[in-house]
Amino acid sequence: MGSEVEAFPCASRLLNIPLAQGARMSFGRGMTKPKKTTSSTARAFELFDDLMPIRRYKILLQTFLKRRGTGARQAIAEQLGHTRSFVTQITSPAYDLAIPANQVRAILKLAELTAEEERIFLDAYIEAHPERAAEVYAAPHGHGTVTISLPDLGDLAAEARLEALIRRLAESAIDSFVEEARLRQPGRAA
Repeated sequence: MGSEVEAFPCASRLLNIPLAQGARMSFGRGMTKPKKTTSSTARAFELFDDLMPIRRYKILLQTFLKRRGTGARQAIAEQLGHTRSFVTQITSPAYDLAIPANQVRAILKLAELTAEEERIFLDAYIEAHPERAAEVYAAPHGHGTVTISLPDLGDLAAEARLEALIRRLAESAIDSFVEEARLRQPGRAA
């Protein structure tokens, strides 16, 4: 038998092509043998496996980072105090290393996401890591803290979205007041 048939031992059965005894099956135009990769960084994965929720939020993040341009990963690495290699691993679907929950907010801020993009990403992240929801939505240690009790909606995703909406509203209001206070300082032009 020819090398083409050896490379694809079941090809005639898969393609339902009867071969005469001693006949060779050749692959012409448009039919190529799969190429084997020897690169240590090339990792094949199934699309629908137990890591799909992690890959989903990483694919979203990759899309957002590509929009920012070529220096996005390096900027995130510098801001977080990590290497670019670490940022690549936590943002690439080829790696199963999760984004640390305590750094999700910082990464989202550096990625410059819209409110809707942030909501979509956080929904995907919480779906992949439901045990990290409290840490992702935890208030950063700051000067003062306000606690708001939220109703039990019976839906963790809806509760997370409500909390994110309230948090974004509060952060926007805080930013506005901080800017106003900065402008009132002596020596600052209005």
